[in-house]
Amino acid sequence: MNTETAVNGVEVYTNKLYQLTDEYIRERLNGDEEKVNSNFRDLIFYLADRISKPDNDNIEELDAMFSAFTRLCARYGRLPTLEAFSWLVGIDRNTFTDWREGRYRLSTAHGSTVKKWLDICKGFVVDELSNSKFANPNLIFTAKAAYYMRETAPIPATEVPGRIEPKTPEEIAARYGLVSSTELPELPEVPD
Repeated sequence: MNTETAVNGVEVYTNKLYQLTDEYIRERLNGDEEKVNSNFRDLIFYLADRISKPDNDNIEELDAMFSAFTRLCARYGRLPTLEAFSWLVGIDRNTFTDWREGRYRLSTAHGSTVKKWLDICKGFVVDELSNSKFANPNLIFTAKAAYYMRETAPIPATEVPGRIEPKTPEEIAARYGLVSSTELPELPEVPD
């Protein structure tokens, strides 16, 4: 399920999270992979109880774990969130905010890495909204509240900046003090 086939044909797990996910499916879901989506939070806690947590100092290892986490989310139809990732790694969600806003660990890559994670989560939301056949009000609210997105009202076609609205010949003539379109002006003689 969550393995890759090596050159010699042997299936291997490229991450402990994938191995534990398959174990969870076998033990808790009786092998029914279709149930993972509706039990995803339980899966995250199952994984959290069985992995060795990266040290907060090791942002590279945390980043690798976030990558594996987002792949699990994609595989099982879930949107990744920093909240769920914080449950997985046992780091308070507010710590991620502190790193992102530069209140803590200024001299390390923690802040830029959390910003990248937030952008990835936001990207999943944008992709979901863009590819949905129906508007999901809850997801729209999440996009605004969690990812600082905003709505912009569409500009009606009659109010497009720089667009010249069509006018009748009479309106043009009246605006510029010309003769009306029904009265033809006298044209000067043009030499042959």
